[in-house]
Amino acid sequence: MKTKNTYSLIEFQKQYGTEEACERVLFKLKWNDGFVCSKCGFKHHYTITSRRLSLFQCQECGYQESVTKGTIMENSKLPLVKWFLALYFVAQNKNGISETALAKYIDVTLKTAWLILHKIRSAMGARDNTYTLGGNVEMDEAFFGGKKTGGKRGRGADKAKVAVALEINEGAYPIHLKMQVIPDCLGETLFDFANNNIERGTTIHCDAYSSYNKLTKQYTLYQQNYSESDDPEFLKWLHVMISNIKALIAGTYHGLKEKYLQRYLDEFCYRFNRRNSQKPILDHLLECCIWSDYHNASELCI
Repeated sequence: MKTKNTYSLIEFQKQYGTEEACERVLFKLKWNDGFVCSKCGFKHHYTITSRRLSLFQCQECGYQESVTKGTIMENSKLPLVKWFLALYFVAQNKNGISETALAKYIDVTLKTAWLILHKIRSAMGARDNTYTLGGNVEMDEAFFGGKKTGGKRGRGADKAKVAVALEINEGAYPIHLKMQVIPDCLGETLFDFANNNIERGTTIHCDAYSSYNKLTKQYTLYQQNYSESDDPEFLKWLHVMISNIKALIAGTYHGLKEKYLQRYLDEFCYRFNRRNSQKPILDHLLECCIWSDYHNASELCI
């Protein structure tokens, strides 16, 4: 039985259990109002079924494409049913799933499972990059990883640095979250993060760190010296988010390398930003992974 925001495995298998069923779903998601040639815009096609995946050929210009063209599944030899199963297990595990577990569940190699998960996470990040935060936003930096000896001094020295912004509503509850790995905590860096992720004119709540002064060029700042504050509500939800992602990474993704940190942050934000959706997260993921503007579809081949 389908419940809020989830599918049972039995229902999933009934709906997506064959290659043909998966292909039909992808066709509908890609061309919701019927086939449209991505090259010339013509709306009529021939179907060529002599290959593993059907090809849809434009009757006007002859251009051919499959349902996986422009998606994270493009150029993959992996059966669609395994791709769909991977999306299902990613959707079902609210704290994420490791490549070791996924490899076991869908019977693929560890390398293949790793590639699948990173493609999905990259698509999550690309999707969430299409919107910005506004209204009232809490902003801070987070630091990931153990401290190394003999390193530089300073804010977050020798750790991976992450800018975090959380939109909150009038009731002071969190709405949407953004996280981005940054090279340093300088004013220009924090301004660039805000400029790319927060609407101009937004009120930003942050601590009294001097680098935030750069943001006054296009934002209203509400600053407070957090280390000396007795206000437990100041940046409360933002610090909860930071604690949650650190616990998740420590508990689920052991030995995470800094170079891949952004993708795990993308997954965490993607899940958080859809936590109240009435639509199952699997449906969100399917739409995300066939999204035509996904720009790294062929970056990793499986």
